[in-house]
Amino acid sequence: MKNFDSLKWLCLLSLMGFLYCFVSDLGYFFLFLNSSENLKDSTSIINIIIENLADNGFGFDNYIASQLKKLYAVRIAFDIFAMVGVTMMYLKIKLGWTFYWIFQIAYFLSPYIFINIDFQSTWPYFTGIAIIMFPLFNNMIHLIYVLLFMSQKSKLN
Repeated sequence: MKNFDSLKWLCLLSLMGFLYCFVSDLGYFFLFLNSSENLKDSTSIINIIIENLADNGFGFDNYIASQLKKLYAVRIAFDIFAMVGVTMMYLKIKLGWTFYWIFQIAYFLSPYIFINIDFQSTWPYFTGIAIIMFPLFNNMIHLIYVLLFMSQKSKLN
């Protein structure tokens, strides 16, 4: 426990977070993989998502379902690569930092690339399905972790 410094604690917390994200993204991938079958079940999570989109003026169709499948497949890959980066940083390998920040930024940006996001000059400045499904403040944790690891970068070899 004496040699368990702040970098290792940060790696441990990040690894646990990415395991949670991996399981969550995997669940959503399978949910949208069979979206036509899941629509028949009135208690399915997908119906809650569709109602939320409808309440905000957006429709759910096959195109959105296919984009969400692709998005969650890509996010699963980003989860794995970021965990590789965290493991490398835990072992104090500097290349892990590069893996980590690239895939953290990609993880943050991917919903806004795969799904519709619009910028407008009045409040709210960002709109679109991506903002409804992936609110900016919920996604900010990934950028905060990049900053936290940046403070520990000097401890890497």
